[in-house]
Amino acid sequence: MISMTINDLINSRLNPDEAYSETYTHCEIHPSLILGVCASIIPFPDHNQSPRNTYQSAMGKQATGIYVTNFQLRMDTLACVLYYPQKTLVTTRAMEHLHFRQLPAGINAIVAIACYYGYNQEDSVIMNQSSIDRGIFRSIFFRSYRDEEKKMGTLVKEEFGCPNRENTMGMRHGSYDKLDDDGFAPPVSTRVSGDDVIIGKTTSISQDDLQGPALRYTRCDHSTSLRPSESGIVDQVLLTTNADGLRFVKVRMRSVRIRQIGDKFSSRHGQKGTIGMTYTQEDMPWTIEGITPDIIVNPHAIPSRMTIGQLIECIMGKVAAHMGKEGDATPFTDVTVDNISKALHKCGYQMRGFERMYNGHTGRIMGDMIFMGPTYYQRLKHMVDDKIHSRGRGPVQILTRPAAEGRSRDGGLRFGEMERDCMIAHGAAHFLKERLFDQSDAYRVHICVHCGLIALSYPKKSSFECRSCKNKTDIVQVYIPYACKLLIQELMSMAISPRLFAKEVKSLKKQKKKGAQRKTISFLSM
Repeated sequence: MISMTINDLINSRLNPDEAYSETYTHCEIHPSLILGVCASIIPFPDHNQSPRNTYQSAMGKQATGIYVTNFQLRMDTLACVLYYPQKTLVTTRAMEHLHFRQLPAGINAIVAIACYYGYNQEDSVIMNQSSIDRGIFRSIFFRSYRDEEKKMGTLVKEEFGCPNRENTMGMRHGSYDKLDDDGFAPPVSTRVSGDDVIIGKTTSISQDDLQGPALRYTRCDHSTSLRPSESGIVDQVLLTTNADGLRFVKVRMRSVRIRQIGDKFSSRHGQKGTIGMTYTQEDMPWTIEGITPDIIVNPHAIPSRMTIGQLIECIMGKVAAHMGKEGDATPFTDVTVDNISKALHKCGYQMRGFERMYNGHTGRIMGDMIFMGPTYYQRLKHMVDDKIHSRGRGPVQILTRPAAEGRSRDGGLRFGEMERDCMIAHGAAHFLKERLFDQSDAYRVHICVHCGLIALSYPKKSSFECRSCKNKTDIVQVYIPYACKLLIQELMSMAISPRLFAKEVKSLKKQKKKGAQRKTISFLSM
C-alpha cells in the first residue's frame, strides 16, 4: 500500500482502527506527483471533473508555443511557433521542473464569461479583433519539402535544375519563374503561392520510347510544387549529399498565421472552442477601469462540465497580476477559494471576481456583473486555413465514379445517411435525387426490353444489340447510378444475372399551360 502523505503514516500508527491500511510499503513525495507530465500543467485539477483533465492532457500536446530553442536551425516537416508566448500567472510546482517558463505554450488572456449577443454559443468564443491586430496568438508556420537525386546503375537518372520547356516533357501547370538556374527557389525574399514549383528536377528519357513530334524531348519533369492551398515565403534551403554521394535538398516554407474565425483555442481545463465572432475593441464590453476582455466565453460551458478549476485560476490570476507574484495552483494543497477571495478583496475587487461592465454597442451599463480575469489560454494547431474546403466539379473515383474524398484530392463533401434522412423528412425529393444521383454518379445504360440484360451500345453509330437474345430493335435507354451498373456487372461475373425491365408510364395530369406536353417516365423493376 502506498501512502499519499506522511500524515497517513502517522495516523496509521496512532489510530490503526481509522487507517486505510495496516502496512505501507511506499510514501509519495507529494500527492500531486501521481499525475503525469501533461496533467501536471493543469492548475487545480482536483477541482475539475476527471474527463476534463483527460481532455487537457491530450490537447496540451497540440498547443502552439516554442517547442525547441533551435527551431530556426531545424528543418522539421511541420512546425508552428507562437510569436509572443507568456509564462503563466498561475502555475504549479511541477511546471518549474518541466521548464514550462522557458518554453511556454500560451498567453494570459483577459477572459470574461458572458453571452454578449450570442456569437459564442456551442463552444465558440468571441475574440477581441484589436487584440488580434496587436499580435495576440499570432504564430508562424513552417513546412519543409524534400527531394533527392537518384541514379540507375552508374548513370545519374535524376538531376536538379530549372526545366526547359523546349526539351522537357510533362511540365506542370504551376509557375517555374521562382526557380534559379540551380533548380531551387532562392530563400528569404521569394514569395510563392499554390502550385508554384519550388524544387526543379528532371529525368533523362530514352529516345527509343518516343515517336513523331515527341522526339525533341530529352528530359521528363519531376519537379516538386507547393501545396495548392498554401502560400508563403521560402525561408531556408538546405542542400547536402546523401549516403550515395547524390544531392539531397530540403526547402522550408514560412507563413504567418493570424487568428481568424474558425481557429481553435483551449484553456488548461479542457474547455476547447473555436472563434465564432471577432469584435473590435470599441464594440467589446469594458470595465470601469477601461479594461476590455480578449476572449468572451459562453456561461453554458461551465455548469455541466464542472470545470471549477478554471474559475479558481481566474481569480487567482487576478490576485497574482495585482500583487506581482505567481499563484500556486498545485493540487492537493491547503489553498482554498476563501483565501484567494480575501486576497482579491484586499486588492480592491469584488471577492468572487465579478465586475460591473458597460455594453460596447450601446455604452450603457450591463444589468448583471460579469466574471472576468486573466486565464491562461492555448492556441491549438487546428487552424481553419488548413481545413477549409469547397468544390464545384472535380475528380471522381475511377472504379465507382462518385466524387473523390479529401481536401488534398479536391474531393467532394459527403452527403451521408443523416443528411439523407433530413431531406426525406423535409420531403425534398427533387433535391435528394439531385444530390444522390444527378450530381453523384448518374450513368446512361441501354437495356433489352425482352430479357432485361444490359445491351451493347454504340450511340455514335446508333447501333444497339442484346448479345443474349440478339435483339437489335427493342432497346430502352435508362439512367441508373454507376455504382448500380457496377454491382450488376459484378454479380454477372459470378453467374448471377439481375434483369431490369422498363415500363412506360404516363405522367400525372398537370395544370394546363400553354405549350405544355405530356411526358413519359421509364420505371425500372428488377
